[in-house]
Amino acid sequence: MFRYLAAKFIKDSEHVERAGVRLAYGRLVSIVAVAANGLLFLAKALVGLAAGSVAVLADGVNNLSDAASNVVSLLGFWLAARPADADHPYGHGRYEYLAGLTVAVLILAAGVELGRSSVLQLLQPQEPAFSWLMAAVLAGSMAVKLWMMAFQRKVGRRIGSKTLEAAAADSRNDVIATGVVLAGMAVGRLTGLDLDGWLGIAVAAFVLFSGFSLVRQTLDPLLGKMPDPEEIESIRRRILACPGVLGTHDLMLHDYGPGRRFASAHVEMAAEADPAEWHQTLDALARRFLEEDGLHILFQYDPISQADTAENRLRDHLAGRLGVVDRRSAVHDVYLEQDGDGVRVRFDWYVPAEVDIPERELLRMAEDVVRELYPDGTCRVTLDRGYMAPPKE
Repeated sequence: MFRYLAAKFIKDSEHVERAGVRLAYGRLVSIVAVAANGLLFLAKALVGLAAGSVAVLADGVNNLSDAASNVVSLLGFWLAARPADADHPYGHGRYEYLAGLTVAVLILAAGVELGRSSVLQLLQPQEPAFSWLMAAVLAGSMAVKLWMMAFQRKVGRRIGSKTLEAAAADSRNDVIATGVVLAGMAVGRLTGLDLDGWLGIAVAAFVLFSGFSLVRQTLDPLLGKMPDPEEIESIRRRILACPGVLGTHDLMLHDYGPGRRFASAHVEMAAEADPAEWHQTLDALARRFLEEDGLHILFQYDPISQADTAENRLRDHLAGRLGVVDRRSAVHDVYLEQDGDGVRVRFDWYVPAEVDIPERELLRMAEDVVRELYPDGTCRVTLDRGYMAPPKE
């Protein structure tokens, strides 16, 4: 079904890296979801009103909120696909994240209203009338939502959309919520217990939990969440695998929306070689990242002398002695200046954020290690906690 819909309604459906194709996928999923959720709301509203069941009505209102969410998602895809302009040189991709946040807020509002209706049902109980039609509508709703979950998840993973993956999770939650209502109706039918109000509260709580989870997921990229450590490690490995690269540090990754990622990194290479040659090497590496991953990456060339110098011996000494703090720590940008005023040492020391040692103690430790080689030297250390996840051990 997925391949049929994609081939039927999306031109060049295989080229998901194109903004127009990505928008077409988002539009297709959103329109299908709006239609399905709208029909489910109408069906549940009719049978819920006829039977006087607040739990079924609550489940129907949840579908209505989902339909509104799908409309917002569609708007988000459309706005995110707008090209960069003079005021927004990195494009408008974060509109998709804002759309996801709006969806989460709508879900929370629906959850509050569902909870209010359910409490009123407990305070002023009206026993709902069971009908096989109502049971059939709920069972059919579960089947439709299961299909929607699979469809949204498939497309979300194909085009790299967190919004659609979140929608898939919401559809899964709807299946569970509807299942709870259906099970409660069955229990009531068999035992005579009136669980309608309590089931409505359970559904409302589930909707609220889902809403809060979606708020967190959509806020994370807007606030600058730490990128996936595996992705960062993969980028590091690919840089280090490039011929001539001695080391890399200060990798930074910026997310301006799906398909709009930018990065920068310092790359250490032999100072004795021709800088023009290294420039060509790094330029080719940057092009590969763009072509294969859609990642715009900027490299800063850091020349490292391969000669047996006092500076290199100091770097090795610092790396060995300071590595006891954490094997992932690293020393870079080491400079040694000697003149009539004495010896001055300065360097950057990367220490993973998980290392629970006060900054003052780390600086004192670094100064002590420097003085092992230069007892009368001065030392200036820049602690680099990093913006990315630390390298794997």
